[in-house]
Amino acid sequence: MSLMGLLFLTSDELKELTDLKISKAQMRWLDKHHYPYEISASGSPKVLRAFLIARLQNHNKANPQSEPNFDAIR
Repeated sequence: MSLMGLLFLTSDELKELTDLKISKAQMRWLDKHHYPYEISASGSPKVLRAFLIARLQNHNKANPQSEPNFDAIR
């Protein structure tokens, strides 16, 4: 894997993350889900691999409870 492949998601990984093939559609998905990215000279989004890993790690650590625990304030 190249150095760029270590830093950024590959185009295949970006397709897998977004389930989209077209760059503009991928960028809309990334915007909607608050993923930071840069746009390459060819117009495709570049997402840092480290951001995705950190985000998924934080997501997995988050409390899976979807509503506040109102019993805690009683």
